[in-house]
Amino acid sequence: MNQEGFVGVLKRLHPATIHFPIALFLMAALAELFVGKRREAGLEPAVRVLIYGGAGGAVIAAIFGWIHTGLWFGGDTAMQLHRWNGMLIAVLGVVLAALAHRRPESRTMLRIALASMAVLILAQGFLGGELAHGQNHLGISWL
Repeated sequence: MNQEGFVGVLKRLHPATIHFPIALFLMAALAELFVGKRREAGLEPAVRVLIYGGAGGAVIAAIFGWIHTGLWFGGDTAMQLHRWNGMLIAVLGVVLAALAHRRPESRTMLRIALASMAVLILAQGFLGGELAHGQNHLGISWL
């Protein structure tokens, strides 16, 4: 495989790398809801593992997003929002991993960060759809 072929493969990996962090973070938020209802259920370790996996996956997805576009800072509003929201998701993922690792007595900050992550992921999915499938792809565009 020549280098252009290899770089081409790397550029196409971004869409393939986004699904795990999405699923892992959303499942972490759902599991944390159960922790809030029944702390004795022992789900805290599962929430930690889901957050760790989501954080690692988000960083990888962000890296492949930059490989996909290159160090290009152009683009329309959807592209700019998608790029920087993706970076925010990766950074918040690392912050979430640090919060989960600490195992604080109060889970308030962790829960606020997980809820924020869920909102950011939903917005990111919409923005990715705008880029991949065209403007107003759901008929509810706010851009």
